[in-house]
Amino acid sequence: MMRWTLGLVLLALPALTAPAWADCAVKPPAGLVSQGSLTVGSNMSTPPQMYIDKGQPAGFEIDLARAIAGTMCLKPQLVNIAFGGLFPGLVARKFDYITSGLGITPQREQVFDFVPYLAGGIQLVVRKDSGLKFKDETQLCGHSVATISGTTQAKAIERVNQTLCKSGQKIDLKYFPSFNDAVMQLRKKSADVAFVDWSFAAYVTNLMPELALGSPIISGRPEVPRNKLGMAIRKGDKPMHDAVSAAMAVLQKNGEYDKILAKWHLENGDIRKPIR
Repeated sequence: MMRWTLGLVLLALPALTAPAWADCAVKPPAGLVSQGSLTVGSNMSTPPQMYIDKGQPAGFEIDLARAIAGTMCLKPQLVNIAFGGLFPGLVARKFDYITSGLGITPQREQVFDFVPYLAGGIQLVVRKDSGLKFKDETQLCGHSVATISGTTQAKAIERVNQTLCKSGQKIDLKYFPSFNDAVMQLRKKSADVAFVDWSFAAYVTNLMPELALGSPIISGRPEVPRNKLGMAIRKGDKPMHDAVSAAMAVLQKNGEYDKILAKWHLENGDIRKPIR
């Protein structure tokens, strides 16, 4: 009888010693900022991707961060921070990764690693009563344009100004902390055009009847390429990069990624489709 009981105990040992993450779709990476949590930094000022709704983080990128944390059986810790503090905060290990409509550029890839999650792109917003309509960014010369300082959008419109606009017909660039601020200046007639992400352009023109889309999604020229948006991770942090990449693969396979895209009407940004 003693020998039989001992056998039961020995058989039970593997279950008792199985790692806590054994039932998780993705093994949590080593070196988390806070054990048991996935700490994500974002500038939550740009609906529908990331914003504050009734005091709580909301949006496509927020839902995606929660879903990624869920695949690893981690609690999502979502930190709202000014855009200028995102990359320094990541380097200082305040976050496991950052997500804030970050365009993947060759310059950024020299310093950070990325996991793509959405097709980017710029679209122009105008006041409906202005009657302005643009085929592409080359027609912005001579107009006042509001955008966010320090972003890929700002760098793109600066390239247009430098390479395509003649003297006397330069773009009057106006920089603001967020896309919301840029659109507010447009509404106040302090700018002719807001130069913003396509997803934000679609959101605000549906929300504010006095605004209209002033262009198609701009794509194809070297000054303003349509890029991919990505979650930024510290350069060389392979465990984190592999875990987030694996989580994205799980969410795409199980349909959760599609559900989140559909919830926020961002199907045009499906990262699996060719970017045109």
